[in-house]
Amino acid sequence: MSERDGINVKDFLIGGLIGGIVGSVTALLLAPKSGKELRGDLNEHVDVLKEKGTQWKDVAYEKGIEIGNVAKEKRDSIMDSTAGFVDVVKDKSGQLYETVSKQTKSVKETAVAGVEATKQAAQKASETFKSEAKDAESEIKHAADKSKEEVKDASKTAKDKTEKIVDDAKKELKK
Repeated sequence: MSERDGINVKDFLIGGLIGGIVGSVTALLLAPKSGKELRGDLNEHVDVLKEKGTQWKDVAYEKGIEIGNVAKEKRDSIMDSTAGFVDVVKDKSGQLYETVSKQTKSVKETAVAGVEATKQAAQKASETFKSEAKDAESEIKHAADKSKEEVKDASKTAKDKTEKIVDDAKKELKK
């Protein structure tokens, strides 16, 4: 809800509702009516309050469904981003394979030229492979951690919103 001049709109409406109920009950109790008429009026007001409670319960239920749908959409979004992550891993693996293949070919050609040249090329290929493997591992870990945090955040947000709606509905029903 939006706030205006430090007063929460929801609190204002609840205060107005409570004030109206207190005023109605006071008017009924102080009005010069017979006991039978007063009981009839009180029963009517109780029925109205029961109906409003039922309406608030229905609204809370609908909001709970909406929050569940939002959580499902977030989960689907995260699953889609995870699928993209898998594609990145496949691409990096392919690049790594190509790089290793090229370095291996280079090593074979260099072996014909001489043993010392072969040792240097093998060492370079090994360093490149290790570096790219570390880079790929780091990217994979980062993407996995990010996906995990997004799932946790989406779950917590959905849980918090659901708990708030349920608490609000309970408070409203207690009134």
